[in-house]
Amino acid sequence: MSGKRMLVFVLALLLILTDIAALAEIQYYAKLKETATVYKKADKASDSLGKVKADTFVLMSDAGNGWAKIQLDGKTGYVKTGQLTKRAKALYVTAGSVVMYKKADTGSTKLATIPYGAKVSAYYTQNGWTNMIYGSSEGWCKSSALSLKDPNTLNKTVYIQAESGKVYETPSTSAASASVSGTTALTCTALYNNEWYRVTYKSKVGFVKKSAVGASKYAASSTAKSSSSSSSSASSSKSASSASATMYVSAASMAVYKSADSNSTKLATLAYGAKVTTNGSENGWTKVKSGSQTGYCKSASLTSTNPNTLNKTVYPQKNKITVYSTPNESSTTKTVSYTTKLTCTASYGDFYRVTNSGNVGFVKKSDVDTKKYDGYSTSSPAAGHSKSADWFTSNINYIFYRGAVATVTDVKTGISWKVKRKGGYNHADVEPLTAADTAAMKKACGSDFQTWHRRAIWVSINGVKYAASMNCMNHGECNIKNNNFDGHHCIHFTNSRTHSSDKLDDDHQACIKRALAAG
Repeated sequence: MSGKRMLVFVLALLLILTDIAALAEIQYYAKLKETATVYKKADKASDSLGKVKADTFVLMSDAGNGWAKIQLDGKTGYVKTGQLTKRAKALYVTAGSVVMYKKADTGSTKLATIPYGAKVSAYYTQNGWTNMIYGSSEGWCKSSALSLKDPNTLNKTVYIQAESGKVYETPSTSAASASVSGTTALTCTALYNNEWYRVTYKSKVGFVKKSAVGASKYAASSTAKSSSSSSSSASSSKSASSASATMYVSAASMAVYKSADSNSTKLATLAYGAKVTTNGSENGWTKVKSGSQTGYCKSASLTSTNPNTLNKTVYPQKNKITVYSTPNESSTTKTVSYTTKLTCTASYGDFYRVTNSGNVGFVKKSDVDTKKYDGYSTSSPAAGHSKSADWFTSNINYIFYRGAVATVTDVKTGISWKVKRKGGYNHADVEPLTAADTAAMKKACGSDFQTWHRRAIWVSINGVKYAASMNCMNHGECNIKNNNFDGHHCIHFTNSRTHSSDKLDDDHQACIKRALAAG
């Protein structure tokens, strides 16, 4: 064979091998038909990594000879191909928007732009791309823009706080938009970046700025009409609604100007929830009085609904927390100690409006709780009642993935600390994140520390509190250094099992039930 033919042959062979390698990288979504043993290698004589229950979703690829390689909870193992059925998996867009292409290539035809929160049916992944169906189209998008977690957890009605406002196709002011009136009821389904609401109206989906909407219909003021020419009308027209009224700031902050012109002197900046007295509106501006100052503000920043309906006492959950002048982390700040008693008067996104000795400010919700700081906690649990999560049939394995950080709260003492998941197959193996977290755990556990005794706990992840159980014994390997905890310890969720016996632990399950009953 000549050198030229040999080169052609070698290149062709390389192309074939490249195609085979690419095929091996395809991971299909599949569902287990039955409870299956997962092996370390594609060989029943190899070590068992544990069992996976029937109906569990996994990512699989063909390993040959009747074996499938599966990815579950960041761990790789092998099951028999006949134990799996390829199925579509429901995923959700968690980026602002994602482009779906005809092929797994940004240079191919663009089929659609899918907005945040949209649900797609995913079939398989390959080299960072996911093949899926959206609407009537099948295509590809970047896998990193998709998640198992459904962000569409809101269900509240809001209204544009102006005579009309824009609803955007995606959460971006540069996206295509349509106008809706201030009397149109919009249903919020999701919050994106604490700045945009995903809304629906008559089955249509769009996005509105969070600061542009409120819980009440916008009450537009009618402007008096004049029979004079348009030039004299512009200079002499007055608001038909000149009677004074009490209104409240519905934006994160609101500027008050000397005249109805944003280029005039700024007299004050009022924070969300501030109370003002109004005296007529015209051309989108309202005359307001706050304290000794009288000026003009944008009408869209006001609402007749008093947001200051909360009246609960909270306490900082750290030695010091930041108090902001407005519900915005870029506003001016001061700090208060963990012994400071704060009264919540209103809620705005991730912030509470609070008062203390006549002073008003805003604190992050995650920084306060109704319980006094115990002096040991390094974190705070999620609000609301705890929920049960089945270790094998729910998404808790994906939510509490390897490397994820969660907050553990001891039910008996209320002390909270952070842990990082190290691994674990039948349950979660975790480590305290820092030496301070180990100290908090030690204080909470008392004489149970470094024993196998079970304790009822709550595990807070992504704002959700799960009922769980843990032992306090450090054992095995550890990944985190300098946390004063040599090894890891175990956290069990509903129906999780021990690693050694592959059986339910009755004591752990009893603690989980106690955690559910406790809150």
